[in-house]
Amino acid sequence: MREEETLCNEPFARQDVGPLLERLRMAVERREIDWSLPPEESLALLGLTHAALLELDGEPWYGPLEHWLRAPHVTDILVNGPSRPIVTVERGARQHSDIRAHRGWICFAQRQLLLRSGAVGEYGFDGWPRHAVLGTADRRLRFSVTRPPASPDGPAIALRLLPTSWRTVEGLVLEGMLCRDTADLLTEAIRRGATVLVAGGTGDGKTTVAAALLQRLGGERRVVVIEESVELPELPDSVAIEVLHSGMTFSECVRFAMRQRPDLIAVGEVRGEEALALLQAAATGHPGVGTIHAPDLQTALRNLERMASEGGVSPAVARGLIASGSVPLLVAHAGSYGGRRRIGRVEEVLAQGAGGQSGDRYPTHTLMAYDARADEVRREGWAQGGWGRGHL
Repeated sequence: MREEETLCNEPFARQDVGPLLERLRMAVERREIDWSLPPEESLALLGLTHAALLELDGEPWYGPLEHWLRAPHVTDILVNGPSRPIVTVERGARQHSDIRAHRGWICFAQRQLLLRSGAVGEYGFDGWPRHAVLGTADRRLRFSVTRPPASPDGPAIALRLLPTSWRTVEGLVLEGMLCRDTADLLTEAIRRGATVLVAGGTGDGKTTVAAALLQRLGGERRVVVIEESVELPELPDSVAIEVLHSGMTFSECVRFAMRQRPDLIAVGEVRGEEALALLQAAATGHPGVGTIHAPDLQTALRNLERMASEGGVSPAVARGLIASGSVPLLVAHAGSYGGRRRIGRVEEVLAQGAGGQSGDRYPTHTLMAYDARADEVRREGWAQGGWGRGHL
């Protein structure tokens, strides 16, 4: 049996691993571990045996990834294969490190992520459920791991480091990510039954804003969070449903969520059939919060239509849901406005039924917009829908 297969599959007897963890963390800090060597050789140089890795099975230690897990500004760690430089993203800038990990160490880190996310335990100690797995470990490490044949050059890891503490609405107002009027508008809109979709590009703060809104409402609303893998923060009265481990589709998770007496349903990032689930929930009186990847608001709505269609309905039905009075919908755009990251535009989707063809521009009404001359986001209009007319 190959070394990496042994690391990935062999069970062990549990022990107190505190001293071993402390020893290894100190070695990482002092850069005493040569990750380019096979694990047994790296450990021998520290005076440890290969059995040490079996003692660490499922513990919160991730081998070569440890160098960056507590770095304040690192958001992504990318291990592209054995003996290739590990790449990190820090403050939005991609950097090639001087660390190259042996195949055995990458396999070890993969198994730790799978164990900490519950994926391996769910499918048994014989190892992987599939050759490519998504998940979240420790509610902080959102990962995508692959092995051959999915990644023919060897095992690979793409890791996103989620915040250890999520920023609040008040914090985002102080930072300038949200202006006070926008923060109050979005919060009150959700309270009154509108669904809020935060659109933007990678790293524009979509999830940060959605999480802040959920935290602001979490003390007064029961929230059911439905995500591919758990990412959004825990709330006082909430339940999280992880689609990947539930054995259900997004739509089935939404139907199940209805039995949880939710006031609000959050779906994390909208990438596919969850779009239809979000709209169906809103149409039954359960407003939602979600994020979607798009460079502008009209593209966000067209993407929402396309993704909802992937859930099994025609584009006309999807369009009818998006622009119906039964689904009050606001779209907020996060991006660079005046050289800084912020929510620079909020638009209300106007009710028009199923009018228009797929791909047509959606009728919207601007509520908040960035004014370049004043370098600030200002109120442009007031809500037209019954949920906010005369108030928002």
